[in-house]
Amino acid sequence: MFGDSIRTAALGLGVVGLAVGGALGLARRRARGVPLSPLHGDGYVGPTWPERTGLRGDRVSGEMDSLADYARPGFDPDAVHPDVRALYERTASFEMTVAAEWHRPYALGARLASRWTSRVEQLNLPGPGGDAKRVSSELFALAEPAASADPRDDPRLWVRTDDDTGEAVFVAVYASYVDGGERFVDIAVPLPGANLSTVLRMGHDGAGVALTTDCPDGGLYLHTGAGAFRLPAAQRFRVSPAGDPDAPFSDDFGNDADVLAEQRISLFGLPLVTVRYAAARTSQE
Repeated sequence: MFGDSIRTAALGLGVVGLAVGGALGLARRRARGVPLSPLHGDGYVGPTWPERTGLRGDRVSGEMDSLADYARPGFDPDAVHPDVRALYERTASFEMTVAAEWHRPYALGARLASRWTSRVEQLNLPGPGGDAKRVSSELFALAEPAASADPRDDPRLWVRTDDDTGEAVFVAVYASYVDGGERFVDIAVPLPGANLSTVLRMGHDGAGVALTTDCPDGGLYLHTGAGAFRLPAAQRFRVSPAGDPDAPFSDDFGNDADVLAEQRISLFGLPLVTVRYAAARTSQE
């Protein structure tokens, strides 16, 4: 009987191992052919990561040169509200207030993870019940030789820091690539020994824009030294001019926002976090 129990347990572990291995293999196959940044972080990211790694190039104004690069049948950049377009093309001229709402069953894990994100100073969003953060942005071209080694087009660093503490809230390398005649947004977030990458499609949302992972190659990917893996996660952004009746939420941050944005992330099909941004112009750059 004891031997039978051991054999049954071993069989069960073997089935679990095969299932996990199969899932990892599928996740890896789904990441093949997707151009992802090779850049990884170390134990601490923070606002000085571009300087410490020699990645900081010349200062730039926006996360992209022109929204016109995303023109395609079904998406007309000239139909996008000027304030929303300015957020993409002149990003550094905006200050943002960021709030996060964590959803069950992930809220408890987020509370624990926020200690790590605060220490690493990456993905350093307000934790469950935390106050909104007011952040400022700096943007830079990615320096050589990293820019040429990146398989994506025009990679740019975007560093967002907390105005009150000086800590990094979000450090990422924004870029894009073309597939089938259409340009996709491709973002890499450096993590210790890896990066979290996202591929999104640009589309209309009233007078604003929507970006979604519901597209070819769309999704969230973990890029590691052992390869890249597609994660069971999805996200969607809605970006609207403030005051638009179709805006994703009402501005109650008190910073006279010009643009409102909402980011919804799900994991295993369940809502993980909703992040809300109120962006106000600080200059007419």
